[in-house]
Amino acid sequence: MTNNKTPQPSTSATRRSHEPLDIFALSWPIFVETLLMTMLSTLGLWMASQVSVGAVAVFGMAAQLRGIFDRVFRVVGIGTSVVVTQHRGAGDIEGAREVAKAGVSAAFWMGLVVMLVVSLLPGPVLRLLQLPEELFDIAIPFFTLVGISLFADSLTITMFSVLRAFTFTKDSMRLVLIMNTTQVCLSVPLVFGLWGLPQLGLMGLGWGIVLARVLVLTLLALMWARRIGTRLRLRELLLPARGPLAPILHIGLPSAGEKIAFRVCFMMTVAMAASLGTDALATHAYAWQIIALVNLVMIALGAGAEIIVGHDVGAGQLRRAHAVQTHALRWGLATTLIATVLAYFIAPGVVQSLSGNPQVVALLVSVMLLEIVLEPARCVNTIITGGLRAAGDVRFPVKVSVLSNIVFGAGLAWLLGIHLGYGLPGIWLGYVADEWARALAMSARWYSLGWAPFARRARRRILRRLAAAAA
Repeated sequence: MTNNKTPQPSTSATRRSHEPLDIFALSWPIFVETLLMTMLSTLGLWMASQVSVGAVAVFGMAAQLRGIFDRVFRVVGIGTSVVVTQHRGAGDIEGAREVAKAGVSAAFWMGLVVMLVVSLLPGPVLRLLQLPEELFDIAIPFFTLVGISLFADSLTITMFSVLRAFTFTKDSMRLVLIMNTTQVCLSVPLVFGLWGLPQLGLMGLGWGIVLARVLVLTLLALMWARRIGTRLRLRELLLPARGPLAPILHIGLPSAGEKIAFRVCFMMTVAMAASLGTDALATHAYAWQIIALVNLVMIALGAGAEIIVGHDVGAGQLRRAHAVQTHALRWGLATTLIATVLAYFIAPGVVQSLSGNPQVVALLVSVMLLEIVLEPARCVNTIITGGLRAAGDVRFPVKVSVLSNIVFGAGLAWLLGIHLGYGLPGIWLGYVADEWARALAMSARWYSLGWAPFARRARRRILRRLAAAAA
């Protein structure tokens, strides 16, 4: 009989848990999903550029703030995803569902706190980010909407992560397409005042983001019920189960700590760029949109490899996990290098057509030249760190990353960019040193098999839970 309280997924999660997983079959929907998100962000940057240079700077600063909290929210999202994959690999489907519900509950509370801070105190947040005072008039109301959308982001990050961990990457991709289409259909007429609607400028972007996320949250809840057999109830959101939270936080806290350390140091360099003037800050915003496009394949391969490694760890197949990781790294390095070289030749002309500012274009050319050296190292970091995380080896990347971010990512960037006066290229040299220091350390950790004891420990934990449940 079917339990009325626990809907059964239309595609059996239990049956799928032991099917062989192919990295490209998992990665291509993630690639499309990431491409859609990046294109949407690029479109938002273009719409902001049609409003004013100041709007570009504010939109770019909001994107960086979203990036910081994205890392905070992944305390739960990453931990939930990894633990779900490990349980599924071991055949513990019910345990995976319990972990998923606990993760969403934790994300709910985390997003609520962030929304209250950003929406109710936008002025202090903008001063902390060192946004120029002359931009506060347009930034404060926009950041109020950003705070609301961050609450939705906290939930969607974890819910999308769980869908992907259950290998429903195509469903995740379709929902992102719906969200992005909705956001464009709402934002464009509100920004430019089409079809008799008021011309809201930058605020039109904000309203489009908020309303699209409300829609996708509703669809995600329906997809969870259909695909993984889990309905979210208010009581479970308000009162997370403590048992599943422990392994989530064991993985998520160190993993997010590594990302938060990067983002905090990165935002210090954004503040440095802001101190160099509006042209430097706008160039920084354009450059990071281009980098997001360059990294699409690498991010998708890393995410797909992480899902498979987590399943293999749960199943005790460590040799297979090692082979998958190496395969993903080879493809990631090749595609990243090709994309970076193409971006060096193409991006300046595109930005010239968007901004019409020769100072911005000149700065961008020097930055993109350094990116050819930087991006292969970022590829190594992204893919190998994901593999270490999926294996349960989460503390080593944090220790290395925090040290490197502080010494190179922020310290060397300040020394070269501000103190010695090399400007934005000097800041980028700090980024280069940071990525390569971490890439060398992560490679040594993976290929020395320092992660293997953690993987065995994770499998033993799940087998104990299964034995206890059977008893």
